[in-house]
Amino acid sequence: MNDGDGMSDPTSPYEGQHPTDLSPAVAREEVHNRRVTCNGFVRKDGLFDIEAELTDNKTYAFPTEFRGEITPDDFVHHMKVRVTITRDLEVVAAEAVTIAGPYAICPTANSVFDSLVGLKIGPGWRRRVTEAIGGRHGCTHITEMMGIIGTIAFQTRYGQESREKRRVVASTGIENALRRKDGRASALANSCVAYAIPETE
Repeated sequence: MNDGDGMSDPTSPYEGQHPTDLSPAVAREEVHNRRVTCNGFVRKDGLFDIEAELTDNKTYAFPTEFRGEITPDDFVHHMKVRVTITRDLEVVAAEAVTIAGPYAICPTANSVFDSLVGLKIGPGWRRRVTEAIGGRHGCTHITEMMGIIGTIAFQTRYGQESREKRRVVASTGIENALRRKDGRASALANSCVAYAIPETE
C-alpha cells in the first residue's frame, strides 16, 4: 500500500520520468480503512462475472446500538456483489450479500439488487444504477461499488476480446497493439488523457 512516504517505485514504468509516489505525509493517525476489490471472470458459457467486495473498519473501538462494541478487528461494513454480463455488456444476473453492516435492516437492501437485470453498462450507467437500486430501498455502499463494477466490466470484456484475437493471429507484436488501440479510439474518445483527441483551431 502507498503510505505517502515520498519514496519512488522502481517497478513503475514511469520511474525517472514522473512522480511515482505521493509527497511525504505530515504526522498523522490512521482512523478508517476501506478496501474495495473487484475482479472479472470469463465463464465457460461465454458470459462474464464481475465481482466486488467492500470492507470498512475503524482503528479504534466504538459502541453501537445494534452490534454492541465494534473493535478494530470487526468490519463496520462488509458487502459482496456479483454481476453477470453478456458480451454486449447487458446485465443478465445480479446478486448481493451483506455480511456485516451497522444496522439490523441493512441486508434487506439486497432485495432490490436484481433490478439491475436488463440494464446495459455504458454511458449513463451510474445514473441508471442509482435509479434501480439506490435511494431509500437500497444500500449506499453497494450502489457506490457499481461504478467500479462498470469499469472492470469494460476491462474484462474488451481485454478478453483482445486476448482471443491474439490467439487467432498467434502474435503479441507492437503492430497489433497499435491496431487495437486505433480500434478502441472511437469508443473511448476523450474518456481520459490517453484517448484525448487533439483540439483543432
